[in-house]
Amino acid sequence: MSNIFPGDLWAVGEANANGLPIIVRFRTGLPTEANRQAHENLIIISWPYTGIESGMPKDEDKKSTNNFEEAIEKGFENSDVGVQVACLTGNHLKEWRYYTRDVEAFLEAFNGCLAGHPVYPIELRMFKDPDWNALAGLQPEGSGQVH
Repeated sequence: MSNIFPGDLWAVGEANANGLPIIVRFRTGLPTEANRQAHENLIIISWPYTGIESGMPKDEDKKSTNNFEEAIEKGFENSDVGVQVACLTGNHLKEWRYYTRDVEAFLEAFNGCLAGHPVYPIELRMFKDPDWNALAGLQPEGSGQVH
């Protein structure tokens, strides 16, 4: 689904929650309105961890979450099932945000990506977000770039 993001540009920023830093990696633009409407299903994958005092993950958590993310991205790289738009790390939680046209197809591909992996301590939540507010809210105000 990267064709809805022709430039595939990402940015990294920092936010705070509960006085703890959160590193935010996000796409810098939004797809066209037609593509946002077609891919209105937001899937948020959350992975809580104990972490260190600053709320960032320990080395072992980083390794596990990176292995998880690599498996998902590899499985989705040549697929139009889902597209990652953001990843947030901090405050004892790692979160990935994806959009999809078809939740069932996304879940089937997601489970396929993780075949043979250990059980991860993740939670998936799904929402309708036709305006892609879960991405737009992370972007600097006034950026409004449409791909």
